Amino acid sequence: MSLPNIWEIFHLKSSPYFQTALQKDSNTKPLSLFVGRQRELRRLLATIGSNLGSRQAVAGRPGLGKTTLVQVVKDRARAAGYWTADDFISITTESSGVLLGQLLAGVYDAVVACNPDADDDPAVEEAQQLVCSVRLRSGTMNVSVAGFGVGGGGSETVSTPPSALILDGPRVLRNLLNYALQKGAKGILLHLNNLENLNKTDTQDAADVLRDIRDSALMLDGLHVIVVGATDVVRTVVNHHPQIRSVFSNPMVLKELTLSNVYELLNNRYQALQIDANQPFRNPVEDSVVEKLYDVFRGDLRGMFKSLEDGMQTLLLDMTDNMALPASLNDLLSVLRKQNQEELKEELGPTNWRRILQWAVADSGSIQTRTTLSGIWDLDIEEVSETMEKLIDSGTVEALPKRPERESEYLLTGKVRLATLGQG
Repeated sequence: MSLPNIWEIFHLKSSPYFQTALQKDSNTKPLSLFVGRQRELRRLLATIGSNLGSRQAVAGRPGLGKTTLVQVVKDRARAAGYWTADDFISITTESSGVLLGQLLAGVYDAVVACNPDADDDPAVEEAQQLVCSVRLRSGTMNVSVAGFGVGGGGSETVSTPPSALILDGPRVLRNLLNYALQKGAKGILLHLNNLENLNKTDTQDAADVLRDIRDSALMLDGLHVIVVGATDVVRTVVNHHPQIRSVFSNPMVLKELTLSNVYELLNNRYQALQIDANQPFRNPVEDSVVEKLYDVFRGDLRGMFKSLEDGMQTLLLDMTDNMALPASLNDLLSVLRKQNQEELKEELGPTNWRRILQWAVADSGSIQTRTTLSGIWDLDIEEVSETMEKLIDSGTVEALPKRPERESEYLLTGKVRLATLGQG
C-alpha cells in the first residue's frame, strides 16, 4: 500500500515548491531546471577560463539562488575539463590552519571524484594521509579513498589540524594541484559556502584566516575559488584586508530573479515532476498567488516556496469537495496569515509581537532605522538595539546591506509581512 501523495491531484510526484538547491544527476531537482542568471553565469565561467587561478565571490540576500548558481558553474566547468567535488566547503573562522585543511580536503575530493582510478602517485598518497589525519564528521572519519566515499555528503568540516598540516599543508596542496594538472585537469574549482550566518566577530575572523592563507593556498596556479554568502558578510570577508581585496574579483551581488523567471522556473518544476508525461500537470495555484508572494518576499524564492508549500499542504489536507483548484489568493493568504501569526506570537512573545504589529501598522513594507523605530516603539536607542538584535536572530527582521555614512536600515521579512497583512 502506498502512502498518500497530496500533490497527485495536480499529477505531480511531489512538492514543486522544494527549497533545496538544484543537484547534479537528480531526477526531481536537476540542474536543467536552472533559469535566468545567464550574464552572471558567463562572467563566472569566463573568469575561470581566462586565468590560471581565480578568486571570485557571489553575494546577495538569502533565498536568491546563490548556491544553485555556483552548482551550475561547477557543472559547466566540470564538463569543460575542470575538476570539482560535489560538496561545498563551510568556511571556518577557527584558524588559518583549519581553513588550509579544508581547502586541501576539497582539492583531494575533486581529484578522486574526477579521477576515480587515482593511482599510487606520491602526491595523492600523501594528501590522503594528511586529509585522513585531520578530517572528522560527527566523530567519524569522512574521506574518499581511490574513488570510494566513506561518510555522508553535504559540507566539509575539518578538525583542528596537527602541526604536520601547518608545516606540510601548503606543499602537499601544491603537489596535489600539480598532479591534477598533469593528469589533464584544466584546474580545480572549490565552492566556499556558509557565509550567510556569520556574526560580526566571525566575519572579521573569516577575513583574517583568508588573508593568512593567501600566498600558501589561494594564489596557487590551478586553484579556482568561489566564495558565497550574504552581501555584507562577503564584502567584509573579501574587502577587509588589502591583501585579499587585491586578488579577488569584485563581489558579484545578485539581484532578484524577475517574475517572468519565477513563472518559467515553476513551469520547469511542474514538468519535471509530472507523474505521467502523457497526462499534463495542473497548476496548483493561481498566478495571482505567485505574483503576491513574489512581492511579499521581495524575490526571496526560499521563503516564497516555503510559504507555498506550507499553505498548500494545509489547504489540501483540509480540502472539501467544493474547494476550487487551483488555489485562490484569498484561500492561501487566509491560511498563511493564521499560520504565521501563531508561530510568531509563540516565538517572539507578547512584547516583541506587539512591536512588530506597531511597525506593520506604520507600514509593513517600509524601511526603518533604529532612530525611526525609537519613535514608533517609544524606546530609547539602546533598547531598540537590543530588540533589533533579537528580531534579526529570530529571522523576523532583515538588515539591509550597509551604505557609507548611512544609518543601518531594516525590513520586516516576508513571513512577518504575511502574518501582518491588513495591519498597515
